[in-house]
Amino acid sequence: MDEYFYEEEKPNLIFVKCLIILFLIGVLGGIFIYYKKQNTVRIKNVTIEVGDKLSTNINDYLKSGNRFSYKYKLYLDGIDTQKVGKYTYKIKYNKHTKKGYINVVDTTAPNVLLDDNITIGKGTEFDPNIFVLKCEDYSLPCSVNLKNKAVQNKINEIGEYNIDIVISDSAGNKTNKTVKLIVSDVDEISSKSTNDLEYYTNSLGDDSLSHILFVKLNSAISEESSEYEKLFLDTSTVDFSEFVSKDIYSSRIITAYNRFGYVIGLQVEVTFKDGTKKLIENKVEE
Repeated sequence: MDEYFYEEEKPNLIFVKCLIILFLIGVLGGIFIYYKKQNTVRIKNVTIEVGDKLSTNINDYLKSGNRFSYKYKLYLDGIDTQKVGKYTYKIKYNKHTKKGYINVVDTTAPNVLLDDNITIGKGTEFDPNIFVLKCEDYSLPCSVNLKNKAVQNKINEIGEYNIDIVISDSAGNKTNKTVKLIVSDVDEISSKSTNDLEYYTNSLGDDSLSHILFVKLNSAISEESSEYEKLFLDTSTVDFSEFVSKDIYSSRIITAYNRFGYVIGLQVEVTFKDGTKKLIENKVEE
């Protein structure tokens, strides 16, 4: 009888072969994953500062797939970089469309022009917003607060004071400033904002509107004040037919502002039954 002998493969050799096979699988898998990752279109969510220019370079929106970016089309319709918000953009390739987001954010503190020569009467209440003549910012309105509310106690004593204020925009960005406040024996607040009674604009934003005022103020006031609220309410109860000789169909009250945004008076526009309109003055027409 013939005898057959089988030579057993050494365990170490089997282990080495397995390692080589696993290594090759890993390499091939890695190459496949890398190739797929580099050639699959993946897009970014982009954040830009409000007011900045929006890039039109499609590669700025791609995480991967840049190799064939020349074949893609970028759509940035409806994105307003002048306004804070979350917008959608699109990238189209072949018959596919991918959507990403562009976040327009405001992280910049307001740029302000200050009035550093304000005089108030002893014990007079005042609105801290009066210190700001102009606020340039993409997230209006700006608001002003006293850094130390205890400063209000100082206005009971005549003198000059340096006061710390905080100006904030609606996005929560803040800037700190120091202004001078003069407390005197005057009866009214004196400032650039309140002393300017020159007509600049109106609540309609209509530059063609005549500047005839129905109510003229001796000192400009803030639209946020209770004084303005009372002024508007009192004017709305007036019978305007007493000031014109024609029958009125409707009327509306228009607020007039100076260049600092303070109210200098109210206008009254009436519409007659024949369809004509007129700004009326606070006097009876003959």
